[in-house]
Amino acid sequence: MKRVVQIDSREYPINLAELGVEIVEVEPGIYSLLQGIQSYEIVVRPGLADTYDVYVNSHHYSARVSDPKKSRRKHGAVVEGRQTINAPMPGKVIRLLVAEGDTVDAGQGLLVVEAMKMQNEIKSPKAGKVVAIAVAEGAAVNPGQALVSVE
Repeated sequence: MKRVVQIDSREYPINLAELGVEIVEVEPGIYSLLQGIQSYEIVVRPGLADTYDVYVNSHHYSARVSDPKKSRRKHGAVVEGRQTINAPMPGKVIRLLVAEGDTVDAGQGLLVVEAMKMQNEIKSPKAGKVVAIAVAEGAAVNPGQALVSVE
């Protein structure tokens, strides 16, 4: 994923694949970023005049992000098609909150994963129907492993 991030009038070309970074949106506007053994929580909120307020482990940045291949997309764009929600970190599925065939709203909890003694509710990125559940309660999961698909 190649992007150009502008912070304080300086541009930083970023290619997450080259950096060895795994990033997962755990709920709308909140991301889990793993780089090696280091973990970061990133909160992204729309800012003023086509900027974003970005909080990385509580440090604030005002940023503009662009995709060199595509026109700029606004945060909160409609998520279309089937979305597969992947595990943001290694852990254990302790509770399924939905079943296949259930209708869900954007931001609704799908399941709970316990990691490092913390429970993380994994939420749906969109409204739709749960079409597949790839894990069972009690299952160990790895980062990036498919958990649930919503269509």
